[in-house]
Parts: sequence; C-alpha cells; structure tokens
Amino acid sequence: MNINTLNNSMLVSSTYTANSTYKSPPELQNSSQPTTGYVDKVTISDEAKALLATENNSAPTQQRTYAQERLLQAASSDQSSAAQIASGMANTPSTIFFNISDQAGVGDGKGEFVRKLSSTGEIVDEDYVTKFNKEASAIDTQRRLIYDTEKAKGTDPLKILEKMIDFTNKQSQGYLDATGWGWQGSTPPA
Repeated sequence: MNINTLNNSMLVSSTYTANSTYKSPPELQNSSQPTTGYVDKVTISDEAKALLATENNSAPTQQRTYAQERLLQAASSDQSSAAQIASGMANTPSTIFFNISDQAGVGDGKGEFVRKLSSTGEIVDEDYVTKFNKEASAIDTQRRLIYDTEKAKGTDPLKILEKMIDFTNKQSQGYLDATGWGWQGSTPPA
C-alpha cells in the first residue's frame, strides 16, 4: 500500500510480510490464514515525520501549566486582549532563556559567560544553541501558520491562543526547557 499526499509532500508506504511472503491488505482480509505472524512495516519520509510531530492529535510533551491556564482565563475576559496576546505569541521568535544570576563579573570583562538554562540549570554549548535555533525556526513558522490560518477563518482569538499554546506544548522537551515554556515552577496556590 502506498499513500502519497502531494500537498504535504508526505510519503507513507506499508508492507505486510510473513515468512517472506507478501500479501496485500485485501488478500489478508480474505485469507483464512491467521494474521498473527504478519508484521506491518511502515516507512514515512522526513517531511511526514515532521508533520506527524505537529499534528493536533499527538500527545503533548506537557499538559497546560497553571500559568498557561491563568493566561487563558485572563484573556477570556476581553477579546481584544486575547487578540493582542495571540498576535504577540505568533510574532515573537523563540529564544533560549539563560540563568546568569550566579555569574559575577559577566559584562564587565572579568568573567566568562556560562550558558546555563534557566529552567533546568543545564549547561549548554554552541552546538546546542545551533540545534535549538533550527528547531525553533520551524516551530515559530508553524505557530505563525496556525495563527494566520485561524485568523483568516475568523476563529475567536481565545481559541487561536489555545491552539498555539497546545501546539507549543507538543514540542520536544529540549525546546520547552530552553525556552522556559509554560513556566513549570508556577503552581496553583495551596
């Protein structure tokens, strides 16, 4: 079985095999032989993998945080605020947040900057930053596409904001850590 989706440049191919004998899906359905020995092997293109990683039905890397829920709650009271927040989210490039609180002398020529993520304390190098920038560019483009598409359809700004938050929550843990996304330290008051 081959499925080609031209508008997404996606290629999916599937092969069913048992003891090196190929049977097409209709043959499997009409066969009296048990299908337990059959293996379904699926191969997809890199473009399809990227698309699948961002599909709405994929499991989020993290659930909405308390801070995100509070943002949505505040935005729900005023449509113009929701529109402004959604626009800002769509148009602000992703960035790495570094913790420089314990770096005495940085900026005055007496110290060397250490790249330590604010969210985890992980020390990262130039390769990490380069990989992040590539991933972030793709995420920013997709988030902007969500915004533009939904705005053109006339979607309520709060729903657009929800879609962008949920999309971002589905990104890699590395991306979420680097950006401090969701402000994990924010918990509801006890």
